[in-house]
Formats: sequence, C-alpha cells, structure tokens
Amino acid sequence: MKNILSEEEIIRIIEEKLPEIIEKYPSVRLKIEELIEKKAATKEEIKEILLELKAQREENSKRFEEINKKFEVLTLKMENGFKILRDTISAIGSRWGVGAEEAFRKGFEEVLSKLDYKVIKWRRFDKNSEFFIYPRTAEIDILIKNKKKIAIEVKSSLTLGDIESFERSVRFYEKEEGEKIDEKIIVAIFPYPETEEYARNLNIKLIKGIEKGREYFENLYSFI
Repeated sequence: MKNILSEEEIIRIIEEKLPEIIEKYPSVRLKIEELIEKKAATKEEIKEILLELKAQREENSKRFEEINKKFEVLTLKMENGFKILRDTISAIGSRWGVGAEEAFRKGFEEVLSKLDYKVIKWRRFDKNSEFFIYPRTAEIDILIKNKKKIAIEVKSSLTLGDIESFERSVRFYEKEEGEKIDEKIIVAIFPYPETEEYARNLNIKLIKGIEKGREYFENLYSFI
C-alpha cells in the first residue's frame, strides 16, 4: 500500500525543492506564474468588488433612512393617539368627579338637615388677594347649631391644595365676618396621601366617608 502524503508534508517538500526545480526546469516557473494569475484577482476585479460593496452599503443606508422615517411618523401618530386618549380619559374622569362630588355633597347635606344643623353657604370675592395668591371667590359652608359655628368642606377626593384653600377660606370668613369658627371639618371619601397629617397641622379634623361623618355629627349633636 502506497504512503499518502499529508498537505503539510507536500508544502514542506515544495518549500524545500521548488527553488531547485525552478532553477533546473525554467518552464516550471512559467507554469506556476500562469496558475497564480488564473487564481488571483486583478486590480480591476478588486476595484469592481469594492464599488459593488460601496453600492450595497449606500443602498442599505438609504433603506435604513426610509425605515427610520417611517418609524418616526409611526411614533408621532402613536404619541398623538395616546394624547387624545389621555385627554379623553381626563375629561371623562373630570366630569365623573364633579358629578360624584356633587352627589356626595348633597347626600351629606341631607344627613346634616336631619340632625337639625343649619347650613349657611358663605361666598365672598377676595379682590385684594388678601388670603389668596390671585383675586378669587372663596366659598365655604358654615354649620350652625346652638350658636356653635363649624366650617365644613365635603369632597369626593381630597388633595393638599384643597386643604390649603379651605384653611384660607376659613380665615377670610373670620376676618370679613368678625367672628371665630369653633371647629374646622373636612369630610372626604378618597383623601390623598399626607392630607391627614397636613390637616392635623392646620387644626382641621379630617373625616373619611359619609358614614363616619354622620356618626361624628350625631355624637356632636348630643353635646350641643
């Protein structure tokens, strides 16, 4: 069986014997050069390949720009769509909130009327911005029972701003009417975080829910 040479052995033999073979047989050199020319790419072929690669890059870049523009347009449409959706939800929520708060207020007024509290709706315009940052109308409900005066605010939801506005309205009332309020009370269904502590610091009693409010005024009624 004949021995088969590996590629490494063939390369080694060529490297060792080729110079001697070329020197002895010049025609071999010509054959080798011919083979190399056939296998190797010419400068023109290399240039064509590079130009083709450049054209492909430019085409890919153009396609990417078109896709990017489409993406930007789609993003803008989505943002506009979300804005319309947010505005719609906000408008619906606002209308629901106003309606719910008015219903809650009327329901609580009925509770107070059954407990024989007199409700006075006080309204005055602070034209000199004495108690508010800008001229505005202050509204406040005053409960009266046996000469006791209680300032009350009824809210479906309660924020820190609502508490501050209520406190300013009470002070405006006391200054305009020349009389002190005996107690400040806010009845709310959904008070926001930190409102309870803020109300306590302003000496305002915060009652959560219409049932607890009714119980409080029933107990208060028995002592007035």
